[in-house]
Amino acid sequence: MESWNIGKSTELYRIDGWGADFFKINEKGNVAVSPNGEGSSLDLHHIVEDLVRRGVKPPHLIRFDGIIRQRAKMIYDSFEKAIAEFGYQGGYVLTYPVKVNQQRQVVESVRKAADGRTIGLEVGSKPELLLVLALHNRPNGLLLCNGYKDYQFIELALMASKLGLRPIVTVEQFYELETIIRASEAAGVTPEIGLRMNPTYRGAGRWAGSAGENAKFGLALDEIIEAIKQLKAKGMQNCVKLLHFHMGSQITSINAIKRVMKEAARVFTELYRLCPSIEFLDVGGGLGVDYDGSRTNFESSMNYSTEQYARDVVWEIQSACSEMGVPHPTIISESGRALVAHHAVLITEVMDVAQVPEPPKQLDPPPSDDEKLLELATIYRDLSLKNCHEILSDALALREEFLQRFIQGNISIEDRAYAERALKFLFTRINTLKSDLKVIPEDFEVLEGMLKDTYFCNFSVFQSLLDHWAIEQLFPIMPIHRLQTSPTRKAVIADLTCDSDGKIDKFIDLRSVRRYIDLHPYHGDQPYYLGIFLVGAYQECLGNLHNLFGDTNAVHVEMDETGQPRITSIVEGDTMREVLGYVQYSGEDLLYGINASIDHAVRAGSMTAEESACFMQRYKESLGGYTYLLWESPNNK
Repeated sequence: MESWNIGKSTELYRIDGWGADFFKINEKGNVAVSPNGEGSSLDLHHIVEDLVRRGVKPPHLIRFDGIIRQRAKMIYDSFEKAIAEFGYQGGYVLTYPVKVNQQRQVVESVRKAADGRTIGLEVGSKPELLLVLALHNRPNGLLLCNGYKDYQFIELALMASKLGLRPIVTVEQFYELETIIRASEAAGVTPEIGLRMNPTYRGAGRWAGSAGENAKFGLALDEIIEAIKQLKAKGMQNCVKLLHFHMGSQITSINAIKRVMKEAARVFTELYRLCPSIEFLDVGGGLGVDYDGSRTNFESSMNYSTEQYARDVVWEIQSACSEMGVPHPTIISESGRALVAHHAVLITEVMDVAQVPEPPKQLDPPPSDDEKLLELATIYRDLSLKNCHEILSDALALREEFLQRFIQGNISIEDRAYAERALKFLFTRINTLKSDLKVIPEDFEVLEGMLKDTYFCNFSVFQSLLDHWAIEQLFPIMPIHRLQTSPTRKAVIADLTCDSDGKIDKFIDLRSVRRYIDLHPYHGDQPYYLGIFLVGAYQECLGNLHNLFGDTNAVHVEMDETGQPRITSIVEGDTMREVLGYVQYSGEDLLYGINASIDHAVRAGSMTAEESACFMQRYKESLGGYTYLLWESPNNK
């Protein structure tokens, strides 16, 4: 059999598809990261080993800020190229919706990614508005205010203009218009107002239902007309500066984008007739990320490029405006997912494996002379390529029969245990033989669900990959080392939580969803690290505290002038004291309570004074420690 190589690993894990020139496999068989796009790369496995030596334990969320810069450049370059190609007379502003990832270090990285261009910020809540007001200090920096708004929200947003920002408050519910007018009069500020339309058409993909005429946010056309009438009555029609719409997140099909754009561009031309002051067309989010690298309209992919997206957006707006003699607006896109998804990698370490046992050449004798157990032993002995299909059917029937006989009390627990183990050996041998069949019957698909190892890993799906658990979002997953050798085990991944849903059993594939991932054999004396990629969008702030597992350690890595990794920031993960505080257990109260229990135990004689001191020390250390396991193997102590 041909030996394994990194080319086969590249193909197996589809890294050339979803890696977007940021992730490759190097000659050492490790995942390499190119934060600046093509060119010099960093060895991800070496970075993890360095962090462990520094005492920063997995799981790690490693952020490459250079990737954010490159993604911003790619999006800007794509729009500017389309603008030049079509002779478009307006401009373009990339805007980051902070809801995609509100972590301060990420928002700061986005702000610094402009590289001489302007990056706007979009907020959808009062807390997001407060953080942006404190950080967004660019003169005339664009601040889009969306979401539900009360008087306080609108008042703060309007007063931001006195800080040198350019806030545009978007009317998404009709009642907000009256509040904007009232707050602007009280503050003595002329508001800049956006109107959010509800397009009839909507995008394609998992989040298509978030847009369209029955969407949660947005105004019907009659409400837009009424809003303009009310503004004209106040002499404020020139306050309308922006038309906004949202076609959904992670749009998978370019045709869906074109349909929505045609409708929105036509509405813009009509609004210009009523409000010639309008100057922005905000196309919202939707620019997808190719999570599985298939370049299809599958819900975890996209059948278009960033360049094609930009060309179609620019073309549809230009066509509609030029036809109606309307000046070309400045285009805004809120491409948050496409901007930050690639920059973050979650690293987790395998702690243990529940492995499918290797079948022996022949079975041990049954524990009793039960007729069906003897039949099972005979079937196992006589299995061959010719009869494996027939024996699969017999074995499945025997499995159900042994279960029923055990429930009815007709066989002992020893007999049942022997039957279970023998059947597992038998199914494993059948699964091996099937690969030599010229045609594999559909019946054999049942084996895929039976014969997978479970790799237990040090992380929480609910904290770090909530979208996988909640909506079955797929993320690229692969080992970050040993990729020059063959991954011979088929596995699913289980997390630390005590919830049966705390697992990953769906993985990317070219044509479908795989129900297992190929991994290397686990050796308990050596660390084995898996990377979960493209997790920079949404996952951090969506994560919850199931089992009180908190935020992971987050590490920011840059490439220095010599091509070496430079760790610019380490954000320590939550301590147990912190997560207990989130659920109203103060550290002081806990220490008071445990001290009382220790004192009672000492006085009762069940604990010595020395033992009490040791216990208290361990308790305090744990209270200030990482919520994840401090997994120890000889190479990472």
